[in-house]
Amino acid sequence: MKKIMIIVGGLLLIGPILAHSTNHTHGPGSVGDGASGCGWGALLFDGNDGVGAHVLAVTTNNSFGNNTFGLSSGTNGCNADQTIRYRGGRVYIGANMTKLAEDMSRGSGETLAGLSEIMGIAVEDRPAFYAVVKKHFAVIFPRESVTGDEVMDALLVVMKSDSTLSKYTG
Repeated sequence: MKKIMIIVGGLLLIGPILAHSTNHTHGPGSVGDGASGCGWGALLFDGNDGVGAHVLAVTTNNSFGNNTFGLSSGTNGCNADQTIRYRGGRVYIGANMTKLAEDMSRGSGETLAGLSEIMGIAVEDRPAFYAVVKKHFAVIFPRESVTGDEVMDALLVVMKSDSTLSKYTG
């Protein structure tokens, strides 16, 4: 019993340190990504990002089962009416930044085609997607040191302003 109390106490002490050791940047499309998007974990760690904060949020949710309750009752920041979407675009962009920047600047390429596939863009809308990212390349990649999340956030803003592509930003 004493060991359990020490472990719980240690987790309570280290939790805020891990949660605040991340960058506190926000942008469109980042809310609700991952399994930590609702429940007490999301409420406790709101505004934090990074692996540590997400692990603590998911652990909090799993420990108390409150995201399941929240989804069924519409409480705890949960909304079961939202469409479930795979948010792998952020991961894909982060893993392919250099090649994706090259492809976007040309408006064609294998990496750009892969991103359109991951984002669920229909085959008939891909030419419009390629043209829009080429046209707005400087907005999507405003500087050399841009992050994957910044690229995705800018891409979503650009897509929202296009009548053909706005349906994919949901």
